[in-house]
Amino acid sequence: MTNRSTLWVKTVTALTLGALAGCGSLTAGGIGEAVVIVSAEDDANPAFSAPAGAWGAGLAGFVDGPMKDDHDDDDPEGELELEMFASLVAADGTVEPLTNGVLEIEIDLEGVEQDESLPRTIPAAPYTELRLTFVSIEAEVDAGLVVNGVPFTGPVEVEIEDPLDVTRSLDLELPDEGRAEIFIDLNVTQWLQALDPVAGTVDPQVFAQLIDVRVR
Repeated sequence: MTNRSTLWVKTVTALTLGALAGCGSLTAGGIGEAVVIVSAEDDANPAFSAPAGAWGAGLAGFVDGPMKDDHDDDDPEGELELEMFASLVAADGTVEPLTNGVLEIEIDLEGVEQDESLPRTIPAAPYTELRLTFVSIEAEVDAGLVVNGVPFTGPVEVEIEDPLDVTRSLDLELPDEGRAEIFIDLNVTQWLQALDPVAGTVDPQVFAQLIDVRVR
């Protein structure tokens, strides 16, 4: 993995007012700001519960097993790098990008640091969905990860063959001149437990199911 001198995400250029004028009726309510914050782990987040549906039902048994541990004393240490796109979907279906091109992120696995994009100017409107597209996800584990009773250190890759799309519903009513922080918790401690230690890979569907998104 490439070492960089900063843990901050590369800057994202704000939309110009001229570009917003092309968004149609959404601009009638004014404009506001949205910030994307990404964390590897959020200790304040409630315990994960498997989502509904066929995949969620299968994942529930896995969560009740090794992923149910608190990991307070044995959190994995190391660094996570990922590349992603993000956009919001308004109540009328309009898609508002939150990134210009690929957002490149570096964070520590323990969740001590968070990556925050610069405020993105978007129309003030109700938004109902966050869309994330992951291009690459790689971690370097230095210590603290035990899989099936065996310590693991080294590179880990979420095995993405095509861009991985993740969609989460949200309830965001962005007022004129308002500001919203969209917090993305990657729950690294949990999906690292799904690691294939021989191949050094994680199933992308496990990664996708464990992402938690909320407005704060």
